[in-house]
Amino acid sequence: MKRSWQKEMVRRFPENGVKLLLENRLNVRDLFFLTEQEIVTLIDFLRLKLVRGTFVGRDYRHVESDIVLTAPYRPEGVLRRLWLYLLIEHQSEPDPLMPLRLLEYVVQIFKMQQREWLKGHRSLAGLRLQPVLPLVFYTGTERWESIGDVIDLIEHGAPFRDVTPVMKPLFVNLPALPPGRLESGGGSFGQVMRLVRGRNLPAEQFGSLLEQVTTALEAMPAAERMRRQELLSYLYALVYHERQEPEHQAFHERIEEAAQTGPFRGDLTAMRQTIADMLKAEGRKEGELRTRREVLLRLLRNRFGELPAPAERRVKAARDVAQLREWFDRASTAATLEDVGIAP
Repeated sequence: MKRSWQKEMVRRFPENGVKLLLENRLNVRDLFFLTEQEIVTLIDFLRLKLVRGTFVGRDYRHVESDIVLTAPYRPEGVLRRLWLYLLIEHQSEPDPLMPLRLLEYVVQIFKMQQREWLKGHRSLAGLRLQPVLPLVFYTGTERWESIGDVIDLIEHGAPFRDVTPVMKPLFVNLPALPPGRLESGGGSFGQVMRLVRGRNLPAEQFGSLLEQVTTALEAMPAAERMRRQELLSYLYALVYHERQEPEHQAFHERIEEAAQTGPFRGDLTAMRQTIADMLKAEGRKEGELRTRREVLLRLLRNRFGELPAPAERRVKAARDVAQLREWFDRASTAATLEDVGIAP
């Protein structure tokens, strides 16, 4: 596995750890099979493609956790292969506006298909849209029984039910899955999600579950070694971000102790050292960023008084040391706050 992938997992885990895992087609397959819907069996997950770059950046730029993929799809009785768009919306907290968001995203995918059609045709005559299958994957701890419908968001909406769009996305509600479903229907991805669901368990229970999951991953086929390393990297990062610092060392050791074979234990030891180095480096970087932000804010307040909220938010969100240094140098001599260049 490339070191850059491990680095991304460590650095972006709180926001995008699951998203990184779902860039692997086999993890996507495992997730969809958790729905136990017959339509999922008609999807060729081995030819799944991630929709990257300009499409996601343009149409989904305000939400980072959405994943759009395409895969061949052939329903019974249809001779030609269709391309199915899979929209995965990962949520760590309930969102009452989810029905509206999903509707917007699906329409955007259809509009993207329309734009692509016009690149090779003079008109929209003959355009046939490819289907979109949305799935909401909820991994939070707060109770969320139902996604709801658009009609639920409309005040006094009952008289308008027949003219309001209806969408029933697939819903994988991790906290509410029946016992045994992750183990029996979720494949290797489901094993890791067992630990996500139990991330707040008491230490001894969490450690026991960690060993079970590690043992299950060790049994993955040799051909999936790269995927296994990605899943294990997620386990290490989950321990670091979700458990208390005094527990980290013991839990990382329990991962290695669960290994039954020498080669697997060697992989774990090497991975642990690599991730430990990355975490130390990331910690040093975070410390430097925090210090530079505090010093810059102090200088700005001393020179220009109370700061506008947008400028203060931008400084606090800055992650580029060079940019913070440049703002500091400008603030030392600038006549006004606008001259510093912090305004969005």
